Amino acid sequence: MQTQSESLVRKQFFISPKNVAKLEKLSANLKGVSAAKIVRDAIDAYDPEGNQTEVKEKELLALAHSKVKEALEATEQANRKIDLCLENLSVKDGE
Repeated sequence: MQTQSESLVRKQFFISPKNVAKLEKLSANLKGVSAAKIVRDAIDAYDPEGNQTEVKEKELLALAHSKVKEALEATEQANRKIDLCLENLSVKDGE
């Protein structure tokens, strides 16, 4: 079994005090997530060529699809309630 230290390489970088403070704040807010993990995730997310746009578009499309589906289900449920109310009114009118 390979340990985490065997799969990682130690590097040293200079960062501003402002970045250090932000990193420490993020790490404190994300309990259980180390500063090193946050830096690794940031490096993985960085895409100077803008290829993330396609991923974001897919995520937005999936979100829009989900919200439209929810809206359709809510509309269908409201229509069923309205139909039931109309049926009840019709029965009362026929009495």
